[in-house]
This record gives sequence, C-alpha cells and structure tokens, in this order.
Amino acid sequence: MNDAEAAADRAVADARRICAVEAPPFAEGPRGELVAALLAEAGAPVVDTDAVGNVIARFGPGDAPPVVFAAHLDTVFAAGTEIAFRRDGDRLAAPGIGDNALGVAALLHLARHLRDHPPRRPLWLVATVGEEGLGDLRGAKALVAEHAPAAFVAVEGTMLDAIAVGAVGSLRFRVTVLGPGGHSWADRGAPSAVHALVAMLAAALDALPTDRDDVAFNVGTIEGGTTVNAIAAEASAVIDLRCGDDADLRALADDLRRALRADGVAVEVEQLGHRPGGALAAGHPLPACARRARERAGLPVALETASSTDANAAYGAGVPAITVGVSTGGNAHRLDEYLDLPPIAGGLRALTALADEIDATDF
Repeated sequence: MNDAEAAADRAVADARRICAVEAPPFAEGPRGELVAALLAEAGAPVVDTDAVGNVIARFGPGDAPPVVFAAHLDTVFAAGTEIAFRRDGDRLAAPGIGDNALGVAALLHLARHLRDHPPRRPLWLVATVGEEGLGDLRGAKALVAEHAPAAFVAVEGTMLDAIAVGAVGSLRFRVTVLGPGGHSWADRGAPSAVHALVAMLAAALDALPTDRDDVAFNVGTIEGGTTVNAIAAEASAVIDLRCGDDADLRALADDLRRALRADGVAVEVEQLGHRPGGALAAGHPLPACARRARERAGLPVALETASSTDANAAYGAGVPAITVGVSTGGNAHRLDEYLDLPPIAGGLRALTALADEIDATDF
C-alpha cells in the first residue's frame, strides 16, 4: 500500500468514527468534542471551541487574517437516527457519511500535512456548526464576522467533480395560517387553515418564474389540523426559496409574500434564515489555485459552478470563497447516502495541494 492509499484508508476510518457520533442541527457538541480531540492528535498546535460551537485548529503565524478551510459538523438527521454502515463494493453508505463526515475527516488529513509542512501564513481548519436545516450557517457566519478571513474554502465530502466559485442564495420562511376552526359538517363553509395554506402554496408556485433554471422553491414540511372531522384552525409550512442571484432572490421573496394571502384567515410569514448568494470577483486567484491543485493531484478539469455551502456565509461578509470536495457519492440527505471510495486518495492530494497553492499565493 502506498502513502496515498494509506491516507485514504485513514480518512475513511476517521469519517466512520466521526459519522458514528450523531450531530443533528443545534446538537453538534459531542461530535465537536471528538473532532477537537482528533485535530489535537493530528498535530494541530492550537485547538479550541468558540462560543457557537465551531472547533478551530490554528496553524501558522497569528499576525494576519487567516485562510479558513471549513467543513460542517452537523447532519440533516434527527437525534436517534440509526447510523448503520454498509459497504457495497467500492461504496460506503451511512447517514451523513459524505455530507459531511468525510469533509471533516479531510480536515484531519490536512492537519497532518500542515504539521509536517507549516504554512507561512495563518491557516485555520474549522469544523463548523449550523450548516444544515435551519442552522442558518450560524457557525460560518459567526466565524467570518469575528475573524474576517482573507479567504474561505468550504470542504464537502462529495463534490470532487466541481469547484464552486459562487453561492446559490436561499431564504427560508415559516408560513402560519390561523382560522376559526369548527366542525366539518356543522360549520361547513367556514375557512379552513389547511385549505387556505394549500391554496396559497399553489399560488406561490404559480407566481415563480418558469423560464429560469437558477430558481427553486421547496415546501419542506406541512403541519396543521387536529382530526379528520374538524376544520383546521391552524396550519403551517416551512419553505425554501433559492436563486442564483441574491438581488433576484429578494425580489422573488417579495412576490412570494404577496401570494401568501387569503380571505377569512390570518397569515403570518416569518423569515427563518438567509444564506447569502454571491460570486467571486473576476480574476480572483482562488479558482486558479484550485485548478493548479487538481492538476498536481492528477485530477481532470472540474466543472466550475455555484452551490450552497458554508461558503455562502463568506460571500455574505465580502470574503472570497470557493467550495471543493474530497470524493464523489450520492443520495445526500437520505438514510442510504453513500460515498465512492476510490476517488478519495486523489481528493486528499488535491486538498493538500490547494492548501500549498493558497499558502504560496498573495491576496
């Protein structure tokens, strides 16, 4: 077994260990404690946990804004979800293994590299909280607000075939409808909160443009009513609106709010979160660093695209950012989520080469 294969095997073992500790949104603490210990074991000279729960390993001198490599700790899966691992040929499946246990494990690999090749500039490895669900990027947002990084690299487990050079923005809302309620027969004709909610969501869909492939609208959850023979007095939905352009996103949100109205009921629209959109300035050296790193690692040219990751928080704060991946995989946010094992060695080579390229580049 050569060094690259050994590093990949170690990363997979680390990912399994990390994945086995559940980390639902807003409860990442136990996984964070494990990752802090593993980063110290990997050679990070300074490891601490900030006020929101981010685990930060600091390398290099401390007299300049850091370059941050960040991977999120949390998963979409609720507390109590069984974390069962299944190996099928060259695939390893488990809830959260690729999103983002492997990404966090890659930080440990990077820590070992930086231990042996100290950077000339501050370079921080950060395991963040609050990337998934309604976490609203609270870890990444707190990090960029407090430390104003020089650059930000989000590390995802299964985005190896792409370099994200832009951020798809999103706004999340909870829509609550309140009505009088009543008996389904005796009070027939009274406005139903459920009926009104369904009609409003249909109107919202009709209000969105159908000629753009950079717009998405998703109703994530619906709740309401009490029983089959009662007119619902309350109903709610949590919705996700996305757009490649942040200004357009806000305009679409205004259209959405106008569609969320109905007679005979009260409607409340509460914004739950905003993942800012954005794009790198033309000619910024980060993408060139990533391209050279891939070439050094023997990887093919990557698709340059936009995504929604911790890097969104950086864009929102005016910090240049990209997102890179470690391997490929599929079924993200499903219990049978999987990652492909053979590409991991190349993904790790590209990640360490990216750290070296950034360290050697002035910006």
